[in-house]
Amino acid sequence: MAALRWMLALVLGLAVALAAAPGTARATEADERVDAFLDETAALFGPTEADVTRVLGAPRERQAVPFSSPHDDAPYEIVTLTYDGMTVSLYSMDGGARQFFHQIRVTAGATCFARKVCLGLPRERLAAILGQPEEVEDDAWRYSDASGYNELSFTFDAKGQVDSMTWTAEAD
Repeated sequence: MAALRWMLALVLGLAVALAAAPGTARATEADERVDAFLDETAALFGPTEADVTRVLGAPRERQAVPFSSPHDDAPYEIVTLTYDGMTVSLYSMDGGARQFFHQIRVTAGATCFARKVCLGLPRERLAAILGQPEEVEDDAWRYSDASGYNELSFTFDAKGQVDSMTWTAEAD
């Protein structure tokens, strides 16, 4: 009976340790905050090329590049729409019938991400909105969601204000 209790305690201890171990698939509050921010930002522009064009107007340039992934049966395109100070790219499948964001990058102008995160926002205000970044390198901050495939990155100027911001979703 004592051996059974000891074994049960060992199994329960291992289960608790594995659940708390780094690298497990449990979403943290920070991951959920980033997920929500990514979704809110994508919603500002709409899910398709037509929606983006309706929100931002006609792009200065449109480029479609074939893309294939070892995880997908059919090749698809990455459609890139270039605006002054902004680039939006989408994965486009089934002849454009299914589209989702690949990247939204802002380097100039008045376009903001969700929660009024705009160029010129002070570093401290960004931290108040998104929390501390996962990665800090020189004047760049990076956040990622629980999957690790979607991320936000921000660079800062000498005054500590956002001077570029990028929302990226990588196809796995």
